[in-house]
Amino acid sequence: MREPLTLIRGARVIDPAAGIDAVIDVLVGPAGVEMEPRFVPSVARRVDGRGSWLLPGLVDLQVHLRDPGLTHKEDQLTGTRAALAGGVTSMVVMPNTRPVLDDPALVAEQSRRADERGLARLLVAAAATRGSAGQELSDYRALKAAGAVAVTDDGLPVLDDGLMERSLIACAANDLLFMQHAEDTRISQHRPMAECEVQRAAGILGQPAEAEWVMVERDVALAEQTGARYHVLHCSTARSLAAVRRGKERGASVTCEVSPHHLTLTCNDVVKDGIDVPEREADLDPNRKMNPPLRSGADRRALVDGLADGTVDAVATDHAPHSASEKAQGFARAPFGTTGLETMLAVLLRFVHDGTIDARRAVELVTAGPARVLRRQGALGTLHGTAAPPDLCLVDPERHWVVTPAALLSRSKNNCFLGAELRGRVVGTWLRGRQAYELIP
Repeated sequence: MREPLTLIRGARVIDPAAGIDAVIDVLVGPAGVEMEPRFVPSVARRVDGRGSWLLPGLVDLQVHLRDPGLTHKEDQLTGTRAALAGGVTSMVVMPNTRPVLDDPALVAEQSRRADERGLARLLVAAAATRGSAGQELSDYRALKAAGAVAVTDDGLPVLDDGLMERSLIACAANDLLFMQHAEDTRISQHRPMAECEVQRAAGILGQPAEAEWVMVERDVALAEQTGARYHVLHCSTARSLAAVRRGKERGASVTCEVSPHHLTLTCNDVVKDGIDVPEREADLDPNRKMNPPLRSGADRRALVDGLADGTVDAVATDHAPHSASEKAQGFARAPFGTTGLETMLAVLLRFVHDGTIDARRAVELVTAGPARVLRRQGALGTLHGTAAPPDLCLVDPERHWVVTPAALLSRSKNNCFLGAELRGRVVGTWLRGRQAYELIP
């Protein structure tokens, strides 16, 4: 049987890591990628790429696949299906599964199962503390040997200063990245949304922005002191971003990501469509309840500025699927989280269409940027790296589409952009040189 080959003709190839931004014919197959091929076998499928962008497979630094233990929300198969529809071919999966990913055997099992099933590339962020209980460090050396690329307690931050310092020392010793969900829960008290006029009008308890930035400021100082690699998950406040910027200027190994929803929505957008001023909890949309919560307009603008000035290293989804019944409990009781794998790139392209950033910077934020955060340059986020064959996706940057439950392949449909018309869509994705997704017109 002949190996499947695809000739993509006339697409704009954008690969920031390789310094490529040009209209090129590309031959794709399991043996690799060939630019401007001299010979194209007659069996190769021809794809008209004119007007489209051909990109390295996207890399998402924060994804919850709920596997094992919570697969009624998502699993490796459904999560990969959604990821490929969004052009995402590599994902860092979070450890808040059941059981928690604090055991080296569980860490190794994640990527082994995905590889055996031919799914997207899964990289594991293991639990920083045993059971993510914030009391005792996990065995970092063993977790690294099992394949973990990072440690985190995800939605349960390491609060204790001494334990956090010891964790960063262990990360430095084992070349592991610490990924922090920066939330001082003693301040936030897990309240459902940010403090703002909407929160007060609806009679909902709010959490101050301080709950995030006090953690980031502490951690950046510790990272500088210990020499560890430290990453802020879903950075959402102006002051947190400023702390990261200062840390970078001082030479600390600190990075941050922002989520599409924090870049485009504010706490005012928690109100359901058609309601001007909320009067009760029922006037709020549970699909826009996430943690960290949607913030002020000033915070949102600071994050957008961070895209443009280079402070932000990556855009990541924090893909957090929940069942319809869970989100239907009402805003206060519904779990935090929104899905995002299928909408990430289209939302990011808003900032290309409005001139805030150029196409190359947008692509960098979801390819070369996250690869640098992980220190996987060459292995991820480029067409000219050590991965052979590499992953890639074909994007129509002008295609308009409406986000509906039927349009989403994730098992859960709790997307905060439901009903929105987006501009830009992935039309095809290749995984290890084989086409794994094609948008059906």
